Amino acid sequence: MHALDAGQLNRLLRDLELTAPVAIKRAAPHAEQHLWLLVALRRTDVREDVAFQQRLARHVGLRGKLRTRKHALFGAIEALKALERPAFEDVLLQISELTGQIEKSVASSVLALLDPEQPTIDRDLRELLPRYGFPTLAEAPMFDECVAWHRRLTGLFEQVIDAPRWVEISPRIDAGLAAHGDAVLTEVRKLNLQLSHSRRVVALMPTLEPVRIVPVRGALPVAPAEPMPLRGAVRLHLCR
Repeated sequence: MHALDAGQLNRLLRDLELTAPVAIKRAAPHAEQHLWLLVALRRTDVREDVAFQQRLARHVGLRGKLRTRKHALFGAIEALKALERPAFEDVLLQISELTGQIEKSVASSVLALLDPEQPTIDRDLRELLPRYGFPTLAEAPMFDECVAWHRRLTGLFEQVIDAPRWVEISPRIDAGLAAHGDAVLTEVRKLNLQLSHSRRVVALMPTLEPVRIVPVRGALPVAPAEPMPLRGAVRLHLCR
């Protein structure tokens, strides 16, 4: 089952094309940081590498209770590395147990470093996607709701990447993002970066959909205003 219908998907792809130049420029530093962490994660002990810990903390936005328990978090990440392909619910459970809160953003960011084919959940993504008919995820969802939303988000990414128009968008993202050695961004990571960094640009764009006027009960019908008669010569001044 597709996450979006044909019309919703076309609107999303259209906006990805229109916002690509600005979004890619904004996403470049984040992409470079992701690639550095992706390479370093496989050759370092997260529990001991202070430089890695600092860059990881900035990348995932470590704050609040997780920041005070960061050493336990680094230990959990090192343990998760032993899994061949960890599931989102496994990462979410281990990290959320450290704070007693649903740490959806940090957990999905860590998962994307363990498995680059997995999408991440951030505020910009959550605020952008409902514009196209994708369901809203609450700020503090239940565990099962968060897992189901991430699973549906994975399906949405597959739907977009399989679309013929994505073949034209993807090379533009490659051209605008800095490379890091032999590491390359997966299609999922490119789409994630594009979506997350285009939200503010898309918010300024019109929806191009007709506005439905809902009549107010009891309101009197308003007759259309008649044009005012023109007396003499009238000069129109255009605002520049």
